[in-house]
Amino acid sequence: MGEKSNQIERQIVAQRGQLGRNLNELQSKVEEVTDWRVQFQKRPMLMIGLAVGGGLLLGSVTGGKSRSKRFYSDDRGDAAREHRRGTELQKSKALEMFDNIKGAMIGVAASTFQDFLGQLIPGFTEQLHKTAQDKRSRLSSEGQNLGARAASVRQ
Repeated sequence: MGEKSNQIERQIVAQRGQLGRNLNELQSKVEEVTDWRVQFQKRPMLMIGLAVGGGLLLGSVTGGKSRSKRFYSDDRGDAAREHRRGTELQKSKALEMFDNIKGAMIGVAASTFQDFLGQLIPGFTEQLHKTAQDKRSRLSSEGQNLGARAASVRQ
């Protein structure tokens, strides 16, 4: 009986040691995954893309567009108004191009981040696709309901 309890005690001690080693390994993996320096060393372009995308997103949320206006006095006449129109047109084109670039950068950053999470978290990609499909189904059925209501209102 005493030999059996000693054997059980040794097994418990061995299991406790193994559990401690597993916890230490898990802790080091978590620290590595959450340490941005390590991630930057492994994936520098991803981290630069995330930084640029985050900066663009933050800039758009906080109103990063320049709001300065040039005022022209009315005594300059038609030439000043024509110059202002040309300037506004060029500014509009530049802002549109910047918005396109910003949208593309955010899309690339989101896609890259999605891939990163898919590699990091088992089952993430499948759950993301399922969630997107559920959302599309819900929006489709809501659209059909709106179409049916609009048809009944017309009658």
